[in-house]
Amino acid sequence: MELRHLRYFVAVAEEGSLTVAAERRLHTAQPSLSRQMQDLEYEVGTQLMIRSARGIELTAAGRVFLDHARLALAQVEAGREGARRAAEPPSQLNRLSLSAS
Repeated sequence: MELRHLRYFVAVAEEGSLTVAAERRLHTAQPSLSRQMQDLEYEVGTQLMIRSARGIELTAAGRVFLDHARLALAQVEAGREGARRAAEPPSQLNRLSLSAS
């Protein structure tokens, strides 16, 4: 499973539509997004959404998976931010200056 699968799933779930999520949030083609969601469901091993002409509806498994996908993405973002901060040079405020008298 790739992070993009989680991002795509969250976008589709929040928009309630593969088409809307593809156009507004993900800037990708709807058939490609639909295929990604099918691949995700295959990998998870269960149906996560019910597709209809009016959009999608999450299954019970999809609602549970959505909570976990959001948490995983938040953890990845926190890790990314922590790595960025660790890579920054120390500021002058964090340095202790000692002098010998």
